[in-house]
Amino acid sequence: MAGKTRWAVAGTGGITARTLPDLALTENVEVVAVSSRTQPRADTFASEFGIPRSYGAYHAMLADPDVDLVYICTPNGSHFAMAAQAVRAGKHVLCEKPFTVNAAQASRLADLAREHNVFSMEAMWMKFNPAVQRLREVVEPGTIGTVRHVTAGMGFPAPATASRFWSAEQGGGALLDLGVYVITFAEMFLAEAGEVTVSSVLGHVREDGVDTRALVTLAAGEAAAQIATSIDHTVIPTASIAGTSGFILVDMPFWVPKGFDVYSRGLGPGAPPPTRVETETEGTGYVPMFRAVSEAVQSGRTEHPAHPLSATIRTLELVDEVRRQLLDTHYPARGALDPWDSIPEVPLDVRT
Repeated sequence: MAGKTRWAVAGTGGITARTLPDLALTENVEVVAVSSRTQPRADTFASEFGIPRSYGAYHAMLADPDVDLVYICTPNGSHFAMAAQAVRAGKHVLCEKPFTVNAAQASRLADLAREHNVFSMEAMWMKFNPAVQRLREVVEPGTIGTVRHVTAGMGFPAPATASRFWSAEQGGGALLDLGVYVITFAEMFLAEAGEVTVSSVLGHVREDGVDTRALVTLAAGEAAAQIATSIDHTVIPTASIAGTSGFILVDMPFWVPKGFDVYSRGLGPGAPPPTRVETETEGTGYVPMFRAVSEAVQSGRTEHPAHPLSATIRTLELVDEVRRQLLDTHYPARGALDPWDSIPEVPLDVRT
């Protein structure tokens, strides 16, 4: 497959509108189609963004032979069903985070993608950010010694009108929408110390199953991470990595930073001044991920080494455990919350 990969976008909400300008900047991507819940909405959106084809039904878009890859930008609760249908139609898939609402769904989807020999990835754009990639290059050789402590926070009071945050049926809550970022960041720098586990959790879950905030300690060998996420209050969007000899402060917001400051010997007497590392941002930050996905598809890969499906599954396993601890703490009688622990039977003819 030479030149550009041909993408179709599922969904016409805020995330689609935010990412389409970056898709237009990506030299090896061509957006050829969009689908929405209704044909008029799809037509309006396509006209606004210059997309040549519009579909009022998701299955109709999947039948388009000119579509190579489907970029899923719909509410969390629909991701598994829509990604599974795209894979079965022989389309490559890039799915907005969270990939699915639990690790079991993610494992099933990974197996399905391998069975159909198509590319599949969660759109964790943070991992493709040039500053984050440089950060990993600086940390790995021991510039700040052995990593012992990581922090990351992401949260804001989500408006009541933003239903995707507040609907259990849509996969809402702080953990799935925002927590995947802080957990993914922590895992990147804890994994070398050993298996990452959930050590402690403080937070709140509403009776309808929507988690509104969580303060989590992760452990791996002698290293630990403290992460926070919320949709009912502000969390400072910072991140830091501390080692046995120094530390690093990452620019805000940490998931799309322009750079970071390296204190290789901390702040003690005789410590050298911090080293500043900066990178350029393409568009709003999605371009490097879009380019990498297109390159992977063109080269015949079914996963991307920077963010393989195994990493997505590990993160969702931790999310599952955090949620389990929150539910057991606050709601011993699980009742209506049980669907979070199973794979919902979602029909695969879901429309966007």
